[in-house]
Amino acid sequence: MPGGVILEAVGLRKYFVKGGGILGGPRRVIKAVDGVTFTLRRGETLALVGESGSGKTTTGKLVLRLLEPDSGRIIFDGEDITHLPESKLRPLRPRMQMIYQDPYWSLNPRKPVGEAVAEPLIVHGLASREEARREALKLLERVGLTPPEDFYWRIPAQLSGGQRQRVVIARAMILKPELVVADEPVSMIDVSMRAEILRLLKDFQRDYGLAMIFITHDLSVARLVADRIAIMYLGRIVEMGPADAILEDPRHPYTAALITAAPSVRLRRRRRYEIRGEIADPSRIPGGCRFHPRCPRALERCRSEEPELAESEPGRLVACHNPLPKGWLSKWLSSGGAS
Repeated sequence: MPGGVILEAVGLRKYFVKGGGILGGPRRVIKAVDGVTFTLRRGETLALVGESGSGKTTTGKLVLRLLEPDSGRIIFDGEDITHLPESKLRPLRPRMQMIYQDPYWSLNPRKPVGEAVAEPLIVHGLASREEARREALKLLERVGLTPPEDFYWRIPAQLSGGQRQRVVIARAMILKPELVVADEPVSMIDVSMRAEILRLLKDFQRDYGLAMIFITHDLSVARLVADRIAIMYLGRIVEMGPADAILEDPRHPYTAALITAAPSVRLRRRRRYEIRGEIADPSRIPGGCRFHPRCPRALERCRSEEPELAESEPGRLVACHNPLPKGWLSKWLSSGGAS
C-alpha cells in the first residue's frame, strides 16, 4: 500500500523559446508544461498519459530537476528543491532516478554495460570500484542478464533492445532510489518482452518501496502498472484519479477519445468517440479550454474560459465545463459503442 507523500508538484510551468535572436525566424514560445499540480505517495505509481506533445516527458524531467521550472514548486520528501543549486541537489540525486525511452541512446556506446551499471555507485562515492562491480553483477543477474559475467563486458550494440532496457533499469536501481521517472520504458521493445519489463519494474517497486511516475501513451500499459492516472493535454492535466475509475468511467471527452481509440480484444470492433483534428501547436494554444477546437461537447463558455482542474467526486479531478456524466462509457458500449 502507498505510504506518505514523497513528491509534490505545484503549478509547474516550463516554456521554451524558439527562433528569433541569432537563429532568425519568428520567435515562438512553446508552453510545454503550463500549470501542472499533483502529489505522489511512497510505493505509488502515477501514469502520465497523453499524445505526443502533451508535456509528459518535460513534467518528468522537471520533478527530477533535470530541467528548472519557470514557475511553480517541487517538494521532494518535504524539502523544496525547486531552485536548489546543483551542489545541494547532488546528495539527493541517488534518491531520484530516470529510465529513458531509448535504451541505446541513454547508454555510452563504447562503455561496457556492466561498467555503466556500476558507474552511479562510483560517481556518488557510495562504493569502491571493486564493490561497485560486484553490485553491478548482482543487478545484471537480478534483471535477467545471466550469467552476468558474460554480459558485463559487452557494449550496447551487442545487446538486443530488451536487454539494453534491462541494463538501463539495473543502472537506475543500483542506487535503490525512492523516486523513479520511467519515460515510455517499453515503447521501443518487442511486444513479447513488454510484460517481462513491466513485471521487473513492479518487482523493484515492491522490494524498494519506490514511487514511480510512469510516462506512456498506451492506456493498456497504464492499466497494468498504475495506481492513479493523470491525463495530459497541451501541457496541463485534464483528468486525474484512480486507474480503474479513469479507464472504466471517464469524465473528460479527451479521456473518452483515448479509451475508445485503444485496441480491444474483447470488443474487436467498437465505435470511437470521435474528436476533430490533431493536437494544437504548443506555441499556439487556443484560448479558453485548450481542447475546445476538437471537443464534441464544447460550449460557448469553453471558447473563452479555461476550466480549472477540480474535484468532481472524492479522488477524481477533471478540468471540463461540460464533463461526461457518470456511467457514460458503459452506456456508450451497450447502446452501440461496440458492434
